[in-house]
Parts: sequence; C-alpha cells; structure tokens
Amino acid sequence: MVHSEHRLHYCYCCCLQYQKFSVGVRDSGLFSFFEVGGLETGDHGTHPDDVIQALKGHISISYQFRPGCPINEDNPYYISSQGLRDQIHCAVIVVSAEKLPYLTCGDKLKTIRTAASRLGIPQLVFMTNVDMVCGLTCKDLSKIYQSRRIKNRMKECSNLLGVPLNCIFPVKNYHQETCMDEKINCLMLDALTQIVHSANDYVEKCSRNQTHSE
Repeated sequence: MVHSEHRLHYCYCCCLQYQKFSVGVRDSGLFSFFEVGGLETGDHGTHPDDVIQALKGHISISYQFRPGCPINEDNPYYISSQGLRDQIHCAVIVVSAEKLPYLTCGDKLKTIRTAASRLGIPQLVFMTNVDMVCGLTCKDLSKIYQSRRIKNRMKECSNLLGVPLNCIFPVKNYHQETCMDEKINCLMLDALTQIVHSANDYVEKCSRNQTHSE
C-alpha cells in the first residue's frame, strides 16, 4: 500500500508481522511500504480480514499475524480512530508467474479485492519471476512485452484475480545477479511509478471528498 507519505501494501509475502519500510528524505519517509503475511490456502496464511483491516488503517506496526484468528477491537494493535494517514492508498498483490497455475488463494484475494474496491482503493499486481516461464524473456528482458507466454500468463492472472491487464506489471526478480541490471530496474521503476500515480489519485480523491463534506 502507498502513502503520501504514501502507503504501499503487498498482499503476498512471507512475513509474520505487519511491517513498515520507509524511503525518502523526510524523517517519516516520503513513501511507506507495508507488508502482510502470505495468504496461502484454507486456514493457513494470513486471514483476509486482517488484510482488509490493514487497508482500512486499523492495524498498527508489529502486529503478529495468526492464521484463523484475525484482529479484533480488543487487540492492543488495533487502531480504532484511524484517519487517511493510517489507511492504505494503493494495494499491490505480488504473485509468481511461475506458480500462477497453482495459485490456491484465489478466493482470499477476491475477498480482499472486493473490500478494496468498496473502499475505492486502487489495486495493482506485480507478476514476478517472468524469466522462469519464458526462454525469450530470460535471454533478453527487453522482449518481455513481445513474449506470447508472458502475455498469456498476464491474461491468466487477469482472469484469476479479476484485475485488468493494464494493472498487471510483469517484473523480474534479482536472485543470481551480483550487479545492478538496468533492464530489471526499468521494469520495476515503471511499475512503482504507476503505483505512486494510483496512490496520489486516491489521496486527492479522498481529500476532495472530505473538503466537500465539511
């Protein structure tokens, strides 16, 4: 989720606590990235209600995610009087292109997306590990948008999650590289730029609505 101070929330990762990572020049960070635990399937992984409460700004940092036991108002990490600064301004779902055909948490993601849509929060997808599913892309990352396999995976991702194709960003992970790669960075920078624009639009819309209601 992105904040202005922006809040950027990853809905698919392996952390056990609600974590915040800030970057920028101000003490509080120009951008704040918030992570939640991986969703997984069934009663495993982060409960969708926890992610939804985080979107609304009700969860404070260091909250421990517990499968099958979402946060409630009696929890000391529950923020009862939240404002726009506490809320998430853009939700980002991170899925692996390699594991997309075996995705088992689709229902959880759809539940979270439905809640985010009702809140008006923009939603984007990072489709990672694109080099693992396409030999052309693995050899030359600049060919990524010419790859039929990547395009098909993007369509599959769109169908599974209900996210428009123009909100899905294929990216490559750093895993074997020992030096910075301009092609990898350009893909990620383009995706992050779109996230910031989406978050800015959301904050401006909320601010206008607040002004009109006063």
